[in-house]
Amino acid sequence: MSKFSRRAMLRAGLLTAAAAAVTACASTAPQNQTPAAPVASTPSGTSSQPVTIAHWDWWVTQGPTIDNEIKLFHEKYPNVTVQKTTQVVDQYPNLLQLAMKAGTAPDLFLIPSTPQLVEQVDEGWLKPLNQWATDKWQATFPAESFAEGSNVFQGKIYTAPFDGPAPWLQLYVNDKLFKAAGLVDASGKVEAPRTWSEVRVAAQAITKAGGGNVFGWGFGDKQKTVLPWQLMLCQTSGAPDAQGGFDLRKGSYTWSSNPVFLDWINFFMGMKGEGSIVPEALSIDDETARVYFATGKFAMLIGGVWNQSGWAKTNPDFTDYSVVSLPHLGEKPDSYFYTSPGGVGFGVSNQTKIPDAAWLWFSWLNSKEAATRWVQAGQGLRIFPDANKLEFAKTEPYRQYMQVALDGVRMAPSPGLLHPTMDQVKPQQTLPDIQGILEGIYTGQIKDWKGALLDLQNRDDAAQAAAIKDAQSRGINVDPAWWRVPDWNLTENYVQKGAK
Repeated sequence: MSKFSRRAMLRAGLLTAAAAAVTACASTAPQNQTPAAPVASTPSGTSSQPVTIAHWDWWVTQGPTIDNEIKLFHEKYPNVTVQKTTQVVDQYPNLLQLAMKAGTAPDLFLIPSTPQLVEQVDEGWLKPLNQWATDKWQATFPAESFAEGSNVFQGKIYTAPFDGPAPWLQLYVNDKLFKAAGLVDASGKVEAPRTWSEVRVAAQAITKAGGGNVFGWGFGDKQKTVLPWQLMLCQTSGAPDAQGGFDLRKGSYTWSSNPVFLDWINFFMGMKGEGSIVPEALSIDDETARVYFATGKFAMLIGGVWNQSGWAKTNPDFTDYSVVSLPHLGEKPDSYFYTSPGGVGFGVSNQTKIPDAAWLWFSWLNSKEAATRWVQAGQGLRIFPDANKLEFAKTEPYRQYMQVALDGVRMAPSPGLLHPTMDQVKPQQTLPDIQGILEGIYTGQIKDWKGALLDLQNRDDAAQAAAIKDAQSRGINVDPAWWRVPDWNLTENYVQKGAK
């Protein structure tokens, strides 16, 4: 079981309230075209009759790139149409669950992090891909792309890794505002902060220079998913799982026992107390925050590579910004972002009535050619090293992002590869979670910061222990010791021993 998936950290949690069906930013490939040569254009194993593939994801800024892939796919296979629906990110897991229960699931969908992939497999959401995912097809991927307990369960493949190993969050710096505050070196080049103390000094200087109209730091947490992104400064400061709080070195949650989390709260609330954070942070969403950043409302923003394609669309004249790795507490990183064998991307629904066509679209999206176009479009790194060439960067910020990615990731332990039954342990979410606690601290409703972290740590540890006990009561062989890897050095790649 991996607790270090980049996508798992990015995706919103499962909502408890039932959601109505929401469809936003829908894009449909041409549906009224008559296939010029349906027989010649029919992929092997599919019907010669026109078919429509229902595709779900939650990507907004990546949408135009997927739309282009739909266009190219339709040109090659004119009898196969892809109808894309872009769902609202924070409602996506619940909408997918509702669709599965109603028997109206899409043919192919971007796999959410909740419920866990193993639970989605157990519930019959996903179709095994082995009849198409041959050894030859698997060999087109890098080694360790398919791993039992990650994207393979009991020998059955359910998905393929989409993203390449890269920090999913970076620090974005508005160069114009830094220059206006005098935060440059002798040559006039912007001095981007490397440490938390440098962030705080820069935020103070920019806020002062802005005269009440400009702020040093900003974010948008209206959707209640982005506040923990700010906590990710701990990810490079000695916390191997800064958003989840679990530490494989200890085999337990360390919200309170790892002092870096309280250190960060003191640092961040210090910036808030100094008036360095944009006042609207909790009332605007992430997309609005990105516009604020681009228009000079604040100078530092945590986000991912998707920011860049978003600005190219919403603020095409905005190019005066830099991308650096997340600042760390000390003078050098004490930890990194982590990856593990396997990986998750799209899946084919077990409800699909057109499995061959759905696989054709799945394999298209997971091809080296599509991956190269993805990188060239500025959407981030892909699992294929050949696609991740610096020469593909069309802008300086994107090149900076790619360089950050080269040294920003390490291989984490993957005990689930040694003990596949770990995936049968399913801890229940405890509330308030880290989002709720950080919100309470930020608004002043929670005064005892350390006590709140200790309470969360105890509740999460108890949920983990209860889940292990429950699995054991169901006759599943699991040992709490499997969750502890004491020989893990956070600054080095971990060499997995004895993986099956």
